[in-house]
Amino acid sequence: MRHLNVAFPNGRSRLAMAVARAFRVLYRILVDYCSNCSLAGVGYISNRKYHWTERLFWMACVLFAWTGSYMLIKTYMELFRKDAVSIVVENLDPRKDITSFPSVGVCEMGYTKQQYDALQHVIDGFRTSEEMEYNYDVEEFMLRLIYHNLYNYGSIKSYCAMYKDCDDCVKCPVDGYPRFSIAVRANCSQLFDECRWNGEVFDCCRYFRPIQTTMGSCFLLNSIQTIKKYSPQWLRMDMSMGSPRGELLLNFSRATTAYLQNQEDIPHMLLTTLQFNQMPEGYAGKIFITVQNIANDPLVRTVGKDVRRCVFPDESTDTRYAKYSYSVCVTECLKTAQIKTCNCCHHNMLLGKNDKSPVCGYDGLNCLDQRDLMFPQTTIMQPWRTNGLVCDCYPSCTEHEIRIIGRESEMERRTGRSVLIKIMGLPSQRYRRQIVRENIDVVVSIGGILGLFTGASILSLVEFIYFFTVRFGSYVVTEIKEEENVAVTDNESDENDLQGKHQTLH
Repeated sequence: MRHLNVAFPNGRSRLAMAVARAFRVLYRILVDYCSNCSLAGVGYISNRKYHWTERLFWMACVLFAWTGSYMLIKTYMELFRKDAVSIVVENLDPRKDITSFPSVGVCEMGYTKQQYDALQHVIDGFRTSEEMEYNYDVEEFMLRLIYHNLYNYGSIKSYCAMYKDCDDCVKCPVDGYPRFSIAVRANCSQLFDECRWNGEVFDCCRYFRPIQTTMGSCFLLNSIQTIKKYSPQWLRMDMSMGSPRGELLLNFSRATTAYLQNQEDIPHMLLTTLQFNQMPEGYAGKIFITVQNIANDPLVRTVGKDVRRCVFPDESTDTRYAKYSYSVCVTECLKTAQIKTCNCCHHNMLLGKNDKSPVCGYDGLNCLDQRDLMFPQTTIMQPWRTNGLVCDCYPSCTEHEIRIIGRESEMERRTGRSVLIKIMGLPSQRYRRQIVRENIDVVVSIGGILGLFTGASILSLVEFIYFFTVRFGSYVVTEIKEEENVAVTDNESDENDLQGKHQTLH
């Protein structure tokens, strides 16, 4: 009996067969999908009963429609990213709505006509012998070092260079500037004489909380940077139709500057629009303001800061302060630039005992002075500035509009200084930041564009997934079964042929 030799396919042949099978199935799926899908015009392309010119026409129409929908969707998404937020004006009900008095910051200022006993004591400590005379140039240097308002470009080296090689002279200190600043600057009780809200006296040092800024140590009233809102150290200064009066009177014993600001802001050397100086003795100033608040719809937070072009104070940012604000951002930007350029920062930039940033000594201050980073120009706040230091900072989303509508000042025969800040009438309107296009609007608009140009819907997506998963799998199984049936049929045919030949030989 003769043995039957059957040739089995090797590994390469099996791989080729599998690839060919996959392409056959994919082709069948594509033809089946195009013939039965709900997308407009696609069925005409795959239907062979139409003339090739008609099928070509429908192919051009489908390509044109899909291109048009892509361009419209692209334009819409660009518009959504750039113009999804609008600010409108709405009326207020004075019987119900409450207006809060702005936050106030107070910083001590340097005054050349004022005597600083603590500074003289510090300079006396620099003397190495009793024969050394008091050095007024060192005093001028220290004043400009401690009080930013007295600094001018080039003043760091001009007061100290001449005494560098003098052995019998009091020299400028080369380090320890934070310690000297603390010793000379006035604390809260030394700075304030009396504080009144609507004629009633309140404890200045209870409500004015200290904070470190570019202006040195300052004191903030009702600031969320220092205390929690409506905590025991928060002074309630709300106004309504029942109590429309809003007057804050501050009396100082030293030269100061007062800042009107939002609750998340801090005093800054470059933000001088709402800064008011009380320098000479006997100065009495009056400032008349109006306030227009801004409210934010809850959905504004769902939009990125690059779209709404503002940042909420409680949003996470890389800052050492408690909350975000435009002034905080500019402060951090200036500090970063100082460290990057001169490997140190001004001692006024230290934000407490836990701040381990490198502090400039005498050489570092010279570097800041030469690079114009001690008291830089306000152009650093311009986003379009391309040379030098650039601070790309967004405003706060809760920034209210504070307007100065009048100022008065007079000189009184007394040693102190005072400033009266008064709100002239309650606001009748406020701004509201609202969303023009929400995320659901994106879905609706894109769905409408696809439906208009291509006839697509959510079921078209289900249809596509079905054809290329369930239907694809069934086609693969059918293809395998057909190949097995063909193989079995071929084997049976070969066996019958062999048996016939065998019987013929016998």
